[in-house]
Amino acid sequence: MVSLFFIEICELKAVDSVIYEAAAETAEYMAEYAYLTKHIEEVGVTDYPMAVAKFISYVDDRALLEKYVTGGVYGVMLIGSEMPDENGVVEIKYTYHVKVNIPFLCYFSKLCTGSIRQCAYIGGGKESSSHVTEEESRTVFVADGSVVYHCDADCTYLRPSVSRTDRENAVERGYSKCRYCGAVEGGEVYITDYGEVYHSTPSCSRISRNIREVDIKDINLPPCSKCGY
Repeated sequence: MVSLFFIEICELKAVDSVIYEAAAETAEYMAEYAYLTKHIEEVGVTDYPMAVAKFISYVDDRALLEKYVTGGVYGVMLIGSEMPDENGVVEIKYTYHVKVNIPFLCYFSKLCTGSIRQCAYIGGGKESSSHVTEEESRTVFVADGSVVYHCDADCTYLRPSVSRTDRENAVERGYSKCRYCGAVEGGEVYITDYGEVYHSTPSCSRISRNIREVDIKDINLPPCSKCGY
C-alpha cells in the first residue's frame, strides 16, 4: 500500500509538469497571437477559445490527465487568464481538480492552481520589418529562437537582469523551479526581474542567450514591445 501511495504521488507530480508545460506553450503562443489581433482587431473575443484550443493541443499525455484530473484535459480551466492585460502581459491562469483513489487506503480530491506570465509581442511603431525601405536599413539585435527583433542590445527582454539569491527566498517571492537547468534542493539560485522561475546556473539557456546583430532588411520579425520602434 505504501509503495502504491508513493507511485500515485509521483504521477501527481507528472500531472503538474504536463499541465505546466502545456500552459507555458499556450502563453508563448498567445503572446505571438496578441501581435496579430492588435493589428487586425482590438476586440479579443477569440482569445479565450483560442487559448483553450491551443492548451488542449499542447497536452502531451492526455491519458495521465484522464486518470487523475476530473474531466481529463477538458477539466483544466483557464478562466481569469489575461491575453494580454493593460500592461501588455499575457497571463495564463489554470485551475483543475486532481483525484486519487487507492483501494482500501484513501480517496481524495484537491483543487490545484497555477499561472504563467509572458510579455506579449504587440510590436511598436513600425508595422513590420518587411515594410522597411532601403533608406531605413539599420542594425537590430536578435537571439536564437527569437520571434521579435530588438533595437536596444541591452533590452531587458533580450539581456535579462540576473540576480543571485537563496532558494528559500526565491520560493517565498513566488518563483518556481526551472525545468531546463536541473533541480536545486538548496543553496544559491539565480532569478531575473521579469521571470517566474529560479535557475541553478546563470548560464541556463532560458536566461543566457546567443545574440546576433543583423540588418533589419534580412529578417521578417515584428519589433520588441519594449525597445522596438
